[in-house]
Formats: sequence, structure tokens, C-alpha cells
Amino acid sequence: MTSTEDSHPAASRLSFTTSHIPSRDRIEYWEAHNAKALIGLDIRTLEDAVLTAEEINLQLPKLRFAGVRGSSQIVERSQRLISEYPTGDIAIFFAIHGEAFFYHSKGTLFLRPGQAVIYDADRPFVRGFTAGLYELVLTIPRDDFTHLTGGMQLPEPQVIDFATGSGAPCANPTATALASLIDTALRTPPDDLARIEEESLELVDRMVSRTQDADRDTLYRRAVREIESRFGEGSLDRSDVASAVGVSERQLSRLFAARDETFASHLQRHRVGTAEKLLESEPHTTVAEVARRCGFTSPSHFSQVFKAHAGMTPLERRRSVVR
Repeated sequence: MTSTEDSHPAASRLSFTTSHIPSRDRIEYWEAHNAKALIGLDIRTLEDAVLTAEEINLQLPKLRFAGVRGSSQIVERSQRLISEYPTGDIAIFFAIHGEAFFYHSKGTLFLRPGQAVIYDADRPFVRGFTAGLYELVLTIPRDDFTHLTGGMQLPEPQVIDFATGSGAPCANPTATALASLIDTALRTPPDDLARIEEESLELVDRMVSRTQDADRDTLYRRAVREIESRFGEGSLDRSDVASAVGVSERQLSRLFAARDETFASHLQRHRVGTAEKLLESEPHTTVAEVARRCGFTSPSHFSQVFKAHAGMTPLERRRSVVR
């Protein structure tokens, strides 16, 4: 028997190995097992190398855990295979050993041990393991993932660092805890599946939230840089900056709202601050020219906005400096 199901009072646990399968049949059996227990894949080896592989699967009420070991191989989830074996799942792959590439519609990632990849299992991808692999896998129904993350979409894979042993300076501690939970559950199937599943979902929520926070910080900084480089354009608006950053206008508004400001207030504050510096450093530049360089549509509008922010008109500000 190459595939066995363990009897446990609370867990459905399946184990698979190619060790007793004839070499010529191993890929076929490996593909069949994955299609049944995890994710349907087309699998091949380079130069007709003999495949060795083993997998432990643990089925929870909603989630699935897996521990996967294997020799060098390439696995592909094509659109044809997705149509034949849809999962409705988001998959998280935790690389313990073995470097790999991850090819998807928007590019190629090169991954090392200590990196987890989150991706929609019903989007095409190709993964390659040149020196074999050992990874932990978690699949979560897409609807549950969407609910946890407030509607997060995965048009491309998200990479998160975690610690595989002695720790890593950039490791996400929640991702590390989730990998440890999966590993422990696979070694000793838990009696309380509901508790393990609840803990797993909580960790997924915290892990993705932390990643989203980092992404939001990056996007916010990009939006600010765009404002700082283009504030002199009188027509600059929210749609221009959103397009440059690569987010929707609504998402851009949320980035600023998270810091208790709006796009318009940030832009106006930057324009006034820059104008104030010019009034101080360039005493011979006209107020009209300062207004134009700072993106104000007219000197009168500039004067109104400046006074509202600084408590004095641009001319009064200049006179207070040159005395």
C-alpha cells in the first residue's frame, strides 16, 4: 500500500509515499494523490529522473494541512487542470528546505527556505524545485480567506518570511507560529480539530493583516513621493496619484484616512509648506510666481489658502521675514 489512512478519534490523516511504486508509475500516482488530497497538478522531472515523494495530509472541517517532501520536480497548475480539479481554495506554501521558482501570469519569484507564498490555488502557476523540497501547506476556502482579510484579492502571489529554526531577523512571528502549528498537528493529529482550526484561522488573519499593513505603508510612502514630485501641477488630483501608485481612488483615500488625513489636505499642506519656504528663501520672487510653482490656480486662491493655514497672507509672511 502506498497510500494509507490513519484511524484517529478526531482527525482524518492520509499518508502517501512513492517508495514501493515502480519508477515508471510514480508520477502518475503522485499526481493522483495530490488531486485527491490537496491540489491537482501536472508533475514532471527533468531528464526522466526517478521521482521520490511522500506526503502527509490532515483534513480539518474547513482547512487542510500537508507536509510534502520530494526530489527535484516541476509542478504545474494549468487552466485546463484548474477546470478539471477546481479547489475554491487559497494555498499557503511554507518552504522548509529547497530553493524554488514560482512562475505566474505577472512574473517569476525565486524563493528560499524560510519564505511562505500565499496564492489562489485556482490561478495558473508553475513551481520548480531544482534540488528537491520539503514544505508545509495550508489550504483555506477562498470565501473564508476573503472574509478574514476584508476582501483581499490575490492576482499574484504574496511572499512572507518566517523562521525555520534558529530564527530570522525579518521573520513574521505570526507566520512562524502558523508553520509550527501545522508541523505539530501533522506529527501528532489533534483531538480538538475545532480548536486547531480556530487557532489557524486567527493566525492567518494576523499574518495577512501584518502583511497588508506593510503593503499599506509602502503604498502610502509612494503616494507621498508622488505628491512631493508633482505638487506644482495645478491639475494634480486624486486620480492622477492613484493611477501612478497603482491603486484605486478609494484605496488611495483609505491610505490617507488611516493617518487621519485626506489626500486633499496632505496635498494642500505640502503646497503651503513649500510656498512658505520659498517666501523665506527667495525674497525677490513674486507671490504670483510662488503660487504658480506650488500648484495654486491663482494668487488670490493661494492667498486665501495660505492665510487659513499660516494665519497671515503670503505678503505678511514675507514682510515678517525680511524685517
